[in-house]
Amino acid sequence: MVTIAIDTSHPVGTTALARDGVVLGEARFDSPSSHLVELSKAIERLLASSNLTMRDVDRIAVVLGPGSFTGVRIAVSFAKGLAAAGAQVVAMDSLRLLALPFFDQGRARVCAMIDAKRGEVYGALFERASGSVEAVVAPSAGSAAKLLEAIATAPDVFAGTGALAHRDEILARFPRAEVAGEARANPSTTYFASIAHHLPALARDAVRALEPVYLRASGAERKRLRAHAPEPGASGDD
Repeated sequence: MVTIAIDTSHPVGTTALARDGVVLGEARFDSPSSHLVELSKAIERLLASSNLTMRDVDRIAVVLGPGSFTGVRIAVSFAKGLAAAGAQVVAMDSLRLLALPFFDQGRARVCAMIDAKRGEVYGALFERASGSVEAVVAPSAGSAAKLLEAIATAPDVFAGTGALAHRDEILARFPRAEVAGEARANPSTTYFASIAHHLPALARDAVRALEPVYLRASGAERKRLRAHAPEPGASGDD
């Protein structure tokens, strides 16, 4: 099975190619305004390096966000396009993908934190229980302090750009926890490509209904909501 994994939810987009779980290559591109063009070019280069074409792709593994609003829309649209051409689709949110490799190293509790700018993070706490990894603090967007307050037992590791941005705050509350370094601060498409052939493919109806994971409104949407917010003292019924 030939799999392409894609992640355009971050400023540096990545894509990885694997056959039956063996990674054949990875490509990166850092032009957020042209992710769709750069993604297509990167995939073509990866496939050509293994003497493959788009017709050989059996499965597309897409990262749904949270992250760049434009980026995750591009990734979902690209996956739907390949699905229309016959490829299977598997999908995963950025926070889970960020956390999963640490469980393969024996960690039991991992807090994934992605920098959401404006002093906020996208975050979730995952825990391995009975052989599966579950979110024990659900994915959310907000301040790092709010996320940390929701965590009752210290995680083994904090990972992600949000963890790096709020390292001092994390260690003040959980001094024995590890904050993973910059090399592991983003979700790994090579890891995703390596496990995607084991994951259940989405049904066709689920692919058509597939949507990005945002967790909060975009800047444009927040401006629109503020513009339509009722004046102080208004009933708000309109």
